Amino acid sequence: MIRMFLKASALLSLGFLVACGGAAPAETTFPGAPGWYDNPIAGCGVGSAKHRGNRNLTKEAATSRARRDLTAQLKAKVQGMVKDYAAMGEAEGKEFSEELVTSVGRQIVDQTLVGTRVANSKLVGSEMYVNVCLDPATFADAFDKMNELSGKAREALKKRSQAEFADLDAQLAKIKGE
Repeated sequence: MIRMFLKASALLSLGFLVACGGAAPAETTFPGAPGWYDNPIAGCGVGSAKHRGNRNLTKEAATSRARRDLTAQLKAKVQGMVKDYAAMGEAEGKEFSEELVTSVGRQIVDQTLVGTRVANSKLVGSEMYVNVCLDPATFADAFDKMNELSGKAREALKKRSQAEFADLDAQLAKIKGE
């Protein structure tokens, strides 16, 4: 029962994520990268991998990275630490000043995705770019398999998810029109 509650919570979180609109503007753009890579839309993740002769393996790596990017949008545990050291003084009649700032962080992603699909992929030079989005049909079917939800709640969630995925499809159509 707890497991189903956690799955339902994850799916609801996804609905809220998709409902919040597009992703924040990318800080860095990559020359030659498709527009959807620099500015992924909500409900999608992006990844890339360098092509070294095996196109299938390159696409698998880029797709895996895109799924990890999507998963991190749903749930990620982030840990970080910044150390800031500064000293000044005098030695042998000369003043000195020193400082050191270090930053370390890690992001741990552990989430089961209900269903994803490769929405776009593009090989630019030696870099393969992949855009992975949640699959609306698989996502909606997941609601039907949730026995703990009442029929009324399941239908309401399913309708909201279908509306959000219709919007997602419209956004993807705009991207493909680039």
